[in-house]
Amino acid sequence: MRSLHFMALTLVLAACGASAPNVAEVSASAGSAKACKSAATFTSSAVPQLQKDGCTACHAGTDTSATAALDLTNVGKDNAAACSLALRAVNLADRSQSAIIQAAVGAQAHAGGKVADTQAFTQAMRGWIDNE
Repeated sequence: MRSLHFMALTLVLAACGASAPNVAEVSASAGSAKACKSAATFTSSAVPQLQKDGCTACHAGTDTSATAALDLTNVGKDNAAACSLALRAVNLADRSQSAIIQAAVGAQAHAGGKVADTQAFTQAMRGWIDNE
């Protein structure tokens, strides 16, 4: 199963023009979502923005490549689980450089384009990420 995650991630990154991840890093983290420290903030800050900007249209299972890159399948159903999965796209060492923000604001390749109000999106994501 982990090799499938690695292969899917590699294909998504290649399609976006990014380099492939280190096999050892992916193997160590694949399938093991981090526990979300602030599911309440994720629910109150991030979820409404993700839904408003239409992120769940692709990242909630309808587009397998998008869901492999950021799995939002549980948004609105089990936000604690969704938060843990979304943490995979968060860089806790440099929060503003988190993929969940960078892709949505157009600073990183993203097939879905960028959100209309990048400042509101960033503020909503940081409202959650800063509590992690």
